[in-house]
Amino acid sequence: MLYVKTDAGRSEVQGRTRPLTPSQRQVLILCDGTRHVEDLGDMMRADTLQPALKFLADAGLVVLQDAAPAARPVEVELTESDRYQAIVELATSMATDLGFTARVRAQLQIEKAQSVADLTDVVDLLCKHLKSTPLMALRLNKLKQLATA
Repeated sequence: MLYVKTDAGRSEVQGRTRPLTPSQRQVLILCDGTRHVEDLGDMMRADTLQPALKFLADAGLVVLQDAAPAARPVEVELTESDRYQAIVELATSMATDLGFTARVRAQLQIEKAQSVADLTDVVDLLCKHLKSTPLMALRLNKLKQLATA
C-alpha cells in the first residue's frame, strides 16, 4: 500500500495551517509517493503510524494509491570480507553526519579496523552521536545488522 499527499496535503506541508501532532506531521511528510506502508512501519511504531495515517486520510491530506506491493529485500549471505567492506562503506558515509571531533575519531577507528569486530566501536559511536531521524534510524539499523550478523 502506498499513500501519497493530496493537493491539500502538499499545501499543509508548506503552510502548516492545521494543528497536526508531530507524528501526524511526520507521517504526512513521509507519504511522498515512494514509501510503502511497510517502509513507514520500519521507521515508526505501528501504534503511532496507523492512527496518523487514518487521521490524515480522513482529513483528505493523503490518499491510498494503487501500487504493486513493496519488494522486500532478499537476504544475501555475505562472506566476512564482504560484511567488513559493507560496514566500512556505510560507516564512512554516515560519519560525514557527525560533528568534527566525533567524525575524526570515527574515521580513525575505521582506518585502524582489521576485522568486523574492530568496527563495533565505530557502530556504537555512530549510534551514540547521530540524530534519530527516520532515515538515519534505518541506516543505523542496517549498520547494526551487518555488524552483528
